[in-house]
Amino acid sequence: MGERTAEYLLYLDATLTEIAHLAARGRAAYDSDIAVARACQYSIIRLTIDLERLGEPWLQAHPDVPWSVIRGMRNRVAHDYLTVNDDIVWAVVTQHAPELRQVLTAEIDAARSSLDIGGK
Repeated sequence: MGERTAEYLLYLDATLTEIAHLAARGRAAYDSDIAVARACQYSIIRLTIDLERLGEPWLQAHPDVPWSVIRGMRNRVAHDYLTVNDDIVWAVVTQHAPELRQVLTAEIDAARSSLDIGGK
């Protein structure tokens, strides 16, 4: 694994960690606090950027990453935000992001090791 790819995987891991912290606040916080809702939506945009940094060859080598769905959600949040469905955003935050992290755990751990960064 190249150093740049390892760094990008750690950026992705940081975003997934932040998403997990937002999810831990609960749906009531999402529904009642616009800052939490916007942070969740922004995190989807950031997740997409983190994946884009890894490059098309990496994405093609990882068919388990639902790239077109992630990119579509990012486009909706960034450009058509008036039609964002909060149930879908919440599903991304609480279900899909943790699933993505699970799929990529070994690769993120390898990135951490290759950069000689300890801990999670």
